[in-house]
Formats: sequence, C-alpha cells, structure tokens
Amino acid sequence: MTIKELKTIAVIGPGDIGHGIAQVALMTGYQVNLCGRRQESLDQGVGRIGASLEKLASKGKISGEVLEGFRNGKLKATLSLEEAVKDTQLIIEAVPEDLQIKIDVLRRISDSCAEDAVIATNTSSMSITMLAENVAHPENMAGMHYFNPAVLMKLVEVIRGDKTSDETTEFIRAYAERAGKTVVLAKKDTPGFIANRIVAPVVVYNGLCVDLGGFTPADIDLSMMKNGQKMGPMELADYTGIDVTSSCQEYYHLHLSEEYGPSETARRLMKEGHLGKKTGSGYYVWPMTGRPKIDPALYTGRYDPDIPNFIQANEACKLYEEGVCSLEECDLAIRLGYNMEGPIEYIRRFEPEKVTAVLEGLAEQCHKEIFRPVDTIRSGVYKQK
Repeated sequence: MTIKELKTIAVIGPGDIGHGIAQVALMTGYQVNLCGRRQESLDQGVGRIGASLEKLASKGKISGEVLEGFRNGKLKATLSLEEAVKDTQLIIEAVPEDLQIKIDVLRRISDSCAEDAVIATNTSSMSITMLAENVAHPENMAGMHYFNPAVLMKLVEVIRGDKTSDETTEFIRAYAERAGKTVVLAKKDTPGFIANRIVAPVVVYNGLCVDLGGFTPADIDLSMMKNGQKMGPMELADYTGIDVTSSCQEYYHLHLSEEYGPSETARRLMKEGHLGKKTGSGYYVWPMTGRPKIDPALYTGRYDPDIPNFIQANEACKLYEEGVCSLEECDLAIRLGYNMEGPIEYIRRFEPEKVTAVLEGLAEQCHKEIFRPVDTIRSGVYKQK
C-alpha cells in the first residue's frame, strides 16, 4: 500500500480522541468512515465534528469546501465495524485503553478488512507487538499515537512493532505528515513509547511528594509554572483523568518496572470517584468552564523544578541508549506533546556531576532504581549538540 492509493480512512471509536482523529482525516480531504458501538456515542461524535468544523470555518481556518464535504456525506457514520473497514486503505483503531476491548476490535478489523489494508492502533502505552498478534498481517500494523485534542495537537508518535514493515511505517508517517502533523518515530516498541515514557517516572516522583513529602498539588504546580510550564503536572493529571494516568502507571508497573504504579493519593481519589475535570473534582475542584483557580499564595518554593526535569532527561537517555529514538526526538516529543521545554535542552545547562549526584541521591532516598542515572547522564554525552 502506498500513500497515493489512500482514498478512504476508517476510524473505529467516536470518543474524545477518535472523533478528533476522524476530523483530522476529513480536513485532510479523505472520505472517512466513523464507527461506534452505540448510536448515542456515534451521534455525539459526529455532532462534535460538525460543531468544530463550523467554528473553524467561521474563523477562516478551514475552507468552506471541508464543511460542505462533511454536510454532503464525506463522513459516513456507522454502527457496523465490518461496513466501516470494507474497501478502506487505512484503519485507525481508537477504542478505550482496555486491553481486551482492543484485542476484540483488532480481531474483527483483521477479519473484515482487505489483506493489504494498513491498521494503526491509537494507544498511549500498550505494546504494538502484542496487539499485532491479533491481526492476520502484523507487518501491516503499527502504532499511531495522537495527542488530545487530535485536531489541535501537532505531535503524532509512530511506533514500530517487532513485525511492522518499513512500507507500513512510511505509509503511516506519510499520512500523518500530509495531515499536518509532526512525527516522531519510535523505532522499537517500548512501554509508553516516547513522550509518555519520559514523563512516567515524574508521575511516580510527584506521587511520592504528595503521599510522603507533605507537598500539596498546588505547590507542585505553582513551582513548575514559575519554571515556565503552561500547566502543572497535577492539573494536567486532572485534565487527562486521574484514572487514565493511573491506568498507564499500572501498565508500566506490569511491563516496565515494579516501581511504577499509581500513588496512594491517586488510588484514594479514584475510589472516591474524583477523577479530575470529567467528574468536577480531583486534585482540584473544576469550574463548569475553564481551569481551576490555584491560589499563588500556596507557593512555598519547597518543590525543586530541576528534579522532575532531571528525571525526564534520565528517562530520555534510557530511550536513546535502547535505540528507540534520538535525544533530539525526545525533546521534540515533550515540546509538542506536553508543551514543555525538552528535558535534554533543559539539563544542558548543568554539568554531568550535578545531574548525576541529584539522581543518585533521589534513587537512594526514594528507594527507586528508576531514578538511578544512566551512562549517558554520567558521561555527559547529553551535553554534545
């Protein structure tokens, strides 16, 4: 399959991320089949696409032709997965991050699509190699991780499974770039891929700070925002969903290191039903619109913003040493995926001895080997531009 042959794209899952992926494909000029399990969720997804396109057209950000195409059937909504994937060249699975649901959907896709169709799974952490075991032609499948909201976020991670072919990798990269996205390629399949993997050990650190260190979410967030972040990590967890973040941490706990896993505070909030923005409260109370108000008076200066940046840089260096991607791609993924300064760019201000000492101290103090500095940090290779 070549990009020139691409005419119709199927998106399986009309939810928060899926409807955005479908809209991106529609805005790029393709015929799109959007599939959902329930009529209510399918109608909601189509409605969100229509409202977004009308808003973009009114601001002159898309042509009227795109909106007219939507109104005249360029988007086909269906409850039949088999109908959605028939005669399509690219199928993007975007169902919830539930392993069994993904396996069931991928098997049905594989049974119904053309032999040479390319299948992309939108997952934030799950093994592409493992998921590809459920399709007839794993060489035609890869990961395609969009960041939410898919219409606005520029980053797409393309992830090779162990059996993904060069042709499939280039096909998905070419489509994402045609859709106006910036691609970072994970050359090896590893939990969390690039951006989310880099951030994962910081989630562990912040959980320890709240559980055991006496830090408040506001103190952490205010410190990071004073250091240049647009949104602090605890507010971001609320925005994403504490349950979603915790699910990823559980996956890392099982497939990467036992030192991962949700914090006690996160577990308590989930048990109480406080999942963040979507439930109205989590680490913060969320208003009906906009962001929670964080009182600047809660800032104490106790939380050192260098530490999470050092942790992220160390994790980026692990990916570099494992041959997943370059240090430059790590920075690009964090800049575009999390709207933060790249961790390697950040630590180039510091000498290796300083970064090494901080990370060694952290590993000993927290009894977490995931914080232990790797050779690229110790040797100062990261300083080379």
